[in-house]
Amino acid sequence: MKTILSTVLLLSTAMMSFSIASASTTLEYDAECKYYNTNKVLKYSGKCHFNWGVGMGVGDSTYQRYIMTYPNGNEVWIFINDDDSATVNDIPAMSLKAKRGFEKVITNQGEVFEFTKGSE
Repeated sequence: MKTILSTVLLLSTAMMSFSIASASTTLEYDAECKYYNTNKVLKYSGKCHFNWGVGMGVGDSTYQRYIMTYPNGNEVWIFINDDDSATVNDIPAMSLKAKRGFEKVITNQGEVFEFTKGSE
C-alpha cells in the first residue's frame, strides 16, 4: 500500500510539474472595451481589466484567451482561434476585422465585443 501511495504521489508531482512548465505566459492590462447587445445598441464603452494569454490547440493550432472584467466585476471569457473562430462564455462566435490594435468578436447571437489587444 505504501508503494502505491508513493507511486501516486510521485506521478501527481510529475504531472503538476509538467502542467506548470507548459503553462502559457499571461499579461494583465487595462484596456478600452465596448459591448453591443444583440440589437446592435452600445451598452458599455469604457475601461475593462484584461488577463490575456495564448495556448496550443489541436495539432499546430494556437489560440488567444482573454478574460475581460468589467468595472462591476462581471467577467467574459473570450477564446480566439487561428482560423478566426471563437467562443464567448462558451457561445460560438467569430473574430472580425477591427481597427489596428483592437480585437472584435461577434457571437452567433449577435452580441459584439470590441477591445484593445493584449499584444501586437
